[in-house]
Parts: sequence; structure tokens; C-alpha cells
Amino acid sequence: MNPENSLAKTSQPTFYVATNGNDTYDGSFTRPWATIHHAAAVLTTGQTVYIRGGIYPIAQQIQVHHSGTQAHPITYAAYPNEAVVINADQINILKSETPPFPHDQGAFQLENVSYITVKNLSIKNSHNSGFTIRNSHHITLKNNQTENSFSSGIGVWGSQGSVSHHIKILANTVINANNLKLGYVGAETGEAPHEAISLGTVEHFEVAYNQVQDSQKEGIDVKEASQHGQVHHNYVHHVKRQGLYVDSWFGVLEDVEVFQNVVHDCQGAGFVLSVESGISARNIRVHHNLLYDNWGTGILFGRWGEDGLRENIKIYHNTIYHNGYGKPNPGEEFYWITGGLYLFSNNLRSVEISRNIVSQNVGFQIGYSDRYLESNSNIHQVFQQKNIQVFQNLIHSPDNARSSIEAGWLPNDWATIYSFKGNKAIIGDPQFMDPTADNFYLKSYSPAIRNQTPLYLGAFPLSEQNRFWWQKNFPPQRTKGNGKEERMRE
Repeated sequence: MNPENSLAKTSQPTFYVATNGNDTYDGSFTRPWATIHHAAAVLTTGQTVYIRGGIYPIAQQIQVHHSGTQAHPITYAAYPNEAVVINADQINILKSETPPFPHDQGAFQLENVSYITVKNLSIKNSHNSGFTIRNSHHITLKNNQTENSFSSGIGVWGSQGSVSHHIKILANTVINANNLKLGYVGAETGEAPHEAISLGTVEHFEVAYNQVQDSQKEGIDVKEASQHGQVHHNYVHHVKRQGLYVDSWFGVLEDVEVFQNVVHDCQGAGFVLSVESGISARNIRVHHNLLYDNWGTGILFGRWGEDGLRENIKIYHNTIYHNGYGKPNPGEEFYWITGGLYLFSNNLRSVEISRNIVSQNVGFQIGYSDRYLESNSNIHQVFQQKNIQVFQNLIHSPDNARSSIEAGWLPNDWATIYSFKGNKAIIGDPQFMDPTADNFYLKSYSPAIRNQTPLYLGAFPLSEQNRFWWQKNFPPQRTKGNGKEERMRE
């Protein structure tokens, strides 16, 4: 049967897929289709397909063929309260020497489409990505899960000729992405591609309430020439590299806000800002994040790649605790990226670092590399010339704090790192409620809230009730602009 002749071309708005269905049926509740592929081929404007619970082994990529409209989107969803697992292990992936490369493709592919929502589906064992969005707009992925993928669990891609835009990645869980062992025949063998959640050249995006864990590279990466987006309320932990990454390639990356995320137990840094191969990264705001117990630096201005310009950067109201504790290489004293907040790159301009709590990090709390002193030994003059402002941060150092340390990696990235307090620093114990229980709210007598303007430092406002939104029933409800709460899980 030609799927284009399916009853989905009629006005019927809702269809069903089930493991006991048949693609020659009409897709009704009592006569469901058998495959998600069939639904993806025939669903059109304003229609919804509910996929009944069960395991759906697939031997070829699911490709969405049609777009919805703003008033009448298309929805792919699990049937309420039923678990849908798409097992992509049997997809035969052929190596390609030209783009699009297999690792940039997904088991569930949304390419050149618009106004689509995909929710409550699970993809496992993908030898490329789980979900891939390419050159598309007004796409929402909500409350999906990917587990075990060679490339990204979720990848969103555009190009200079066709930018993906108005993308929402909400309340998804990504587990064990970037696993080299899942590579296809002929795939690269040095390292798996991309990151657990990757956005490359995407505009007007929201990445929120996602959980990323136990993945083999970075957690969430906003990269290439992405613009105008928010990364917030994500919970990233136990990944092999940095938890959050903003990284310019191929052009200008700008207007990205990273806030109210929780990152811990990552083997790299908590958050990194780099320009590996682009023109610049600019207008970046990083605030109200909790970064703790990471092996590497809490917040790092990296030098990877071409080390391009970062400008108009604001780092404020973050809580940065006990980072940099990774095991040093033999013969070295510190982990290769250590400390609380590290200005490793000196290719920075107009940077504000303020109102953060930086406590009990290894080696230093706030530090800069010796590259800042190459032409002028007066760091205050250097910072003034670059318009780098460090002020009103709470600094709490271990008893063995030193004015400088050495750390990095050979041959070109070994550095002497100097501690720096900045202006109007508050020195002392921030008096967290209980760091051993991951409670970084402040006691009433904390120096971070006494006589301060604004009323507090760090990530957690004094007036806010203790909300450990990342610890249970994740993802939480969120408050919409009308004051009502929206459940992330449906």
C-alpha cells in the first residue's frame, strides 16, 4: 500500500500505532497501524498519533515527512501511561565520506519540517543519534528518553543557509550518549562524536528541565553559530567531560543565557566557554547555577582550538563549590583543570564576574593564567584594559590556599595560575545549610546575605523556599508567565 493514500489524508485527527497492528488498517483505536514509520509517512497538519506501549524494533530510520502549522501542529506521542521503547539496534548504517555523515543522523529524524511535537518516547541502542532535528523550525521534544547512543542523544543542527529555529528541548532524559562501543562499521575510533545534547547553528531555542547522566563526553553543548537561546533548569551529572559547554565555531555565537542549572560529578569542568574555531562568542550570561563536586574547574574560560574572542560576558550569582578535585597525573600536584573560576584564556573583553559564592575549590577560588602577564605584569592594569571586572564575590579558601599554583597540560597549555579576589570581596565561610546533603541554601547569619546589596550572593535567593527540584520527581513543575504551573511530565 502506498502510505500517501492512507486515511491520514482525511480529516480524522487522531491515529494509533500498536505492536499488534497492521499498516493496512485505518489507524483507529481498534485497528491501529503497526509501525511508527507508517505514521511518520502519512500524518499531516493537525493530526496526532498515539503509540501504544511496547517495544518497537526498527531496522531503518524513522523520518517525519510532513509539517504542521502554527494553529495545527502534528504530534507524535506515547499513549498516556504506557511506555514506548524504540530499539534502534538493527538499523544498518553505511559509512559516508560526504555530509550528512551517519553520526549526524538520528534513529528518529525531523528534517526540513516544522510545527512538530514529539513526546514521551524512548529510543535505545542507536548507532548514530537518538533524535536528530535538522534545518527545521518550531519543533518540540518533550519528556523523551534516549539511552545508549553512539552520537548525541538529541542533536539539533542548522546551517548558514538553513538555520534551525524556534526549538524546544524540554524534560528529556539522556543516558549513556557518545558511547564509542556503539559505533557503526567504519565509524571513527578515536572518540565518539558530539555531545549528549548538541545544538549547532540553532536560533531561538530553549533547552530546559532535561537530565543528562552517565554519558561519555560533554553534557549539553550550544555551539557553532547558535544565537538567541536559553539553557536552564537542567540537571547534568556523571559525564566524562564538562557538564555545560558554550562553544563557537564557523561564525559568531551570541545571546545565550545559561541559568539555574545543577551540575555535579563531571570529570571535566562544570561550565566552559570557548571559541574553538569561530569568530567570537558574545553576549553570554551565566547566572544562578549550582556547580559542585566536579573533577575539573567550576567555570572555565577555555583555550581549546583557536582560542577566539569572548566579549560581553556576565558571570553572576553562581554557587561554585568543591570543584577541581580530580586525581592529578603522576608527578603533578593538581588536576589538569582545577579551581573554582579560571580565566585560562586571555582572549576576553568586557567580562563581569560578580556576586558569586566560590568556596572550597581545589588550588584557587578565582584565578587567572600567566598569559595575562605576557606584556604587562600589573594584572589590575591588564584587567582594566580588557574591561574585566571582578567584584563582590564571596571567597572561601581551604586552609592551605596559595597565591599561585601550576597546572595544565603539555606542551602548550601548562600555566602558572594566580589567585585573584577582585574588588569588594567577602572573605569567609558562606554558611551553607548542609553541603554534605547537597543543600546550598544559606543560613540566616551567612556573610553572603548580611548587609549585601543585592540581598544575597550565590545561586539561591534568601526569600526562596528550599526547592531541590533536581533531587526527586524530576523534572519538576514550572511556572508559566500567567502564574499557572505546567507539568513537564505528561
